[in-house]
Amino acid sequence: MLLKFSLLLSMIFQMGAAIIAVSLISRTKYNISWILISSGFVLMSVSRLIEFSSIFWETSIVEKEHVDNWIGIFVSVLMLVGLIFIRRIFNFQARIDEIRKNSEARLLSAIIQGEERARQAIARDLHDGLGPLLSSIKMIISATDLEKIDQNNRKIIERSCLVTDEAIVSLKEISNHLSPHLLKNYGFTKAIETFAGQLFENSKVKFQMVTNTENKRFNYDLEISLYRIVTELLNNSAKHANAKNIKLEIFEKRNFIQLEYKDDGIGFSMENYHNESGYKGMGLENIRSRIKSLKGQFFINTEPGKGITVFIQTPLK
Repeated sequence: MLLKFSLLLSMIFQMGAAIIAVSLISRTKYNISWILISSGFVLMSVSRLIEFSSIFWETSIVEKEHVDNWIGIFVSVLMLVGLIFIRRIFNFQARIDEIRKNSEARLLSAIIQGEERARQAIARDLHDGLGPLLSSIKMIISATDLEKIDQNNRKIIERSCLVTDEAIVSLKEISNHLSPHLLKNYGFTKAIETFAGQLFENSKVKFQMVTNTENKRFNYDLEISLYRIVTELLNNSAKHANAKNIKLEIFEKRNFIQLEYKDDGIGFSMENYHNESGYKGMGLENIRSRIKSLKGQFFINTEPGKGITVFIQTPLK
């Protein structure tokens, strides 16, 4: 009795599965793989019905000897062909995902390149436009005969010369930050070293850089992105983390550039970072976007009071 009841439930469940599978065909837009699998469910429910009839009645609805074998063969074929089509769908989906990732990377790269071109244009305009004007102002003021003016006016003119000198220096710094000439001429490691030297010149921060890429040049998009990333991290350590020691390792390994950045600053909670706290203002999202445009990997390890470690790996272009 228990066997008959179990068989009845099995038949009901099998028929229910077949009905649900068939009802979903239209929702799959009549996908051939789902049609084949639904047909397999229908045949399995028919097999259960035949087995059910052979137990409850002496004369079954159809002869059972060879029918089960044939149904089993058809079900196996339908399932195999259906799975082949499903695998093709998965492969197609994987290609779509890869195309989407490449498109996102190209879009981010185009945005970053547009940003760099805008920086270069502004730097060029500042250098070629405002720079000569400031130099001309200094020349005019310097041409003043200080012996023919009173003490107060002499101090004003001397102060004007000092302010003009400071303006010229600041202009050069702004122009260099927008479009670093060291990066173009000597590569990103030299540019990073110079930037760090200027940033920590009057501080007690100890900066150490270890690299095997000192005399090597790479694709400019890669160099400018790595330069922007490292300068962002250095600024974060100086302005937000109160770090005393910073270590940067940059190594070329096979077809990759690996960068590891560590400081002993105050660190922060990654939970707060993911909850859209003020830490996002530290430029980490900009770093993530640049790494994504390079098709690289980006990992952060940090805790409050334990500094930060950033690991970056990006393929060489």
